[in-house]
Amino acid sequence: MKTLVGTASTDAAPEKAEATNAPAAPPATDATDTSAPGDAAAVSDADSASTVEPSEPNDPPPHGLIAVPMPERLQSLQSVDTEDEVILLESAAQVDPKDVINAVDEAFAHMRRPAETETSGAAAGQAAEAAGRVTAELINEPPPVDPLEVALFATPPEPADGIFMAARAAFQTGDLAALRENADLLVGHPLESYLELWTIELELKAAPDAATPNLRFQDFIERHQGEYVGERAAADYLRLSGPRINRTLFESVFSRLVWNRDDPDVAAWRTYYRLLETPADRQALQSAKALYRDGQATRAANQTLGDLIVRRDRSWAWDRVVLLLQKGEWDEVKRVLSYVPRPELPAPIDTLSAILDQPVAWYNRHADEIGRLPARLGVFATLRLARAQPALAAQCATSVERRLGAFWRSLLWSVIGYQGTTALNPEAVDWYAKAGNALAQRPLLVVNYRSVLGWNARAALRAGNWFSLARLIERMPKSMQEEEVWTYWRARALRARGQETQARQLFERIDGNVSFYGKLACDALGKPYAFDRAKPKVVDANPERWESETGLLRARTFYRLDLYREGHREWNWAMRGLKGADYVALAEYAKKKLLIHRMINTSERSGKDVVSIEQRYPMPHALLIERVSEAQQIPSAWVYGLIRQESRFIPSVSSSVGARGLMQVMPLTAQWIARKLGITHYDQGNLTELEMNLVLGSAYLRMLRAEFDSSYVLATAAYNAGPARARVWRRTLREPMEAAVFIETIPFYETRDYVKNVLSNMQTYSMRTAAPIENFTRFLGRVHPGTTPGSDLP
Repeated sequence: MKTLVGTASTDAAPEKAEATNAPAAPPATDATDTSAPGDAAAVSDADSASTVEPSEPNDPPPHGLIAVPMPERLQSLQSVDTEDEVILLESAAQVDPKDVINAVDEAFAHMRRPAETETSGAAAGQAAEAAGRVTAELINEPPPVDPLEVALFATPPEPADGIFMAARAAFQTGDLAALRENADLLVGHPLESYLELWTIELELKAAPDAATPNLRFQDFIERHQGEYVGERAAADYLRLSGPRINRTLFESVFSRLVWNRDDPDVAAWRTYYRLLETPADRQALQSAKALYRDGQATRAANQTLGDLIVRRDRSWAWDRVVLLLQKGEWDEVKRVLSYVPRPELPAPIDTLSAILDQPVAWYNRHADEIGRLPARLGVFATLRLARAQPALAAQCATSVERRLGAFWRSLLWSVIGYQGTTALNPEAVDWYAKAGNALAQRPLLVVNYRSVLGWNARAALRAGNWFSLARLIERMPKSMQEEEVWTYWRARALRARGQETQARQLFERIDGNVSFYGKLACDALGKPYAFDRAKPKVVDANPERWESETGLLRARTFYRLDLYREGHREWNWAMRGLKGADYVALAEYAKKKLLIHRMINTSERSGKDVVSIEQRYPMPHALLIERVSEAQQIPSAWVYGLIRQESRFIPSVSSSVGARGLMQVMPLTAQWIARKLGITHYDQGNLTELEMNLVLGSAYLRMLRAEFDSSYVLATAAYNAGPARARVWRRTLREPMEAAVFIETIPFYETRDYVKNVLSNMQTYSMRTAAPIENFTRFLGRVHPGTTPGSDLP
């Protein structure tokens, strides 16, 4: 007779161990062990040694009178044995019901009653009936296994992975021969089409005007229409061949694009062709100017487009200089000055170059005569000074503004105010006040128009000017006013002015959002947070449909190779056309495939009507993270909130600046923390290990919180931007400031949104723990000034 043993679970919960009087099962070391409850597997003798010995046979209680725990149900089968062979050992995780049925049938078919026992046939029948009930209940209610408990372990590579990565490296280095050699070994690979695309792309770069690679590229696009790789091929072809193909071919390939129509290079080349062939089209000219204003000045496509615009409209040559000054592209300014007609230059090019190279020194030499110099030269010098020294730029603007029109005055003071506010200069609110509202007269000459308006409002917010704040937000474009951030602050400004009804209406527009400002709006209205009102998730009636989706297979392959950007593109492409409940269903599929990052992002697309908090805010390895957090005396909700924002639970991810692992710790910072903690065996190879990354990241959080007087706001900002910057931002405070105001006026866009998201995540996660944050506004509190010198925290 065979022995049946269930597979041990990973990270079994403490209450499970206590219920069975057995220690929790050890963590799994094989990340491929993602079996569902129906998968049977053997465990070692050591795993089975803790099995509780069977008790004396007893008549089972009548079914349905009491609840029988699962361990006891399984244990009841251990009481039946023949010839000292165990039928079923207790399992802490999962048992295949089919194996249970077969074992029970075999046991009772071959059972021989010992002569010394007095067990009656009736008792044996009752035992069989009880065993049958247990197996039926196992079939109907198999013990759950959470895939997230192994989702953070590394996925073992497959044999072809090394070949694919070698092919990718050959593509990146332009080694066409090596790429072809490796591609020949990967016929039938899920990513075979990428190898073909890379090969064609290198062939085109080697001979951009040759017919064969161009035709091969076009054929590839045609064959892969409707796939993401076809979308990417079309965009790549237009970027590479934009300067050489004709407009008809360009438009033919462009018409196939779905996502990349707004790609900066693609859009610039398309606009270039349109303007080239229709020089008298005024609308085309205006569109070209707008595209140039918003584009990257140093990109070849944008530079070529700018040069063509000047040929079509010579008066725009100086306007282009003004745009580039606002962008801070000094070398490009020098290049395009040669396109400006000499009569329109306010000074010799050597003088203008001196202002670009040494603006402060030039201003100090000419400060007394600025008011007598050409007004256009004053504008040039002011815009250059604004980036380096806003206060000097304000002095320069004061000297020249009397000879400027309303728009130019508004532009100069808006730029100075913008630069001053992002430097947290308290004078910025006064500089902005001098700008007036004439920027809208010539929007094609204002770079980052929405940002300039937004920081005008932030200057008033930081100064506590609630009446001005409401007026400034009302001047914004309608689409900007409707953004969550400005909806909230406009409501706050109206409430400060006593307009309670209008304020409540605005708060109600966003109180259903599971976000930083959505939660603050709920607090303002005294409502429960959106997740407390969320509808339950929808169960997928056909989960098998995702297995046949080619894009998802490619995405999963990229993820196994740690190529997350490529994987995200394939995954998102596969989601086109889905609706609310479909996103939740696909998110559940992502969970089963151990892709926590895709589970979160996919589930978030379901909107407000179909919500799963477990999908959007998962808690993998809860026991481990709880222990690490307790050791550092910080809330586990903070750690979870930070991981969700930093890495989306991708253990091996690395940022563009080198931060690594779940908590995105910088290598040098990790070394410093390891020394402080006395970890002698640490090296950089350990940084992406689950436990090591959690220990180092959580320890750093604790140090930052202590450094900043227990302020979660400042500590979180410091984790992203560094302690030195957080100290500088804090030192600008003259008195305690409402935390939400402080956060909204953090000058770094990335850090501002980072702090909002991490702390909002923290509040949501807290609601899933024993220490919920009941009022987010009170939790944020106020940020207090600090003048104590900083420590040596990196």
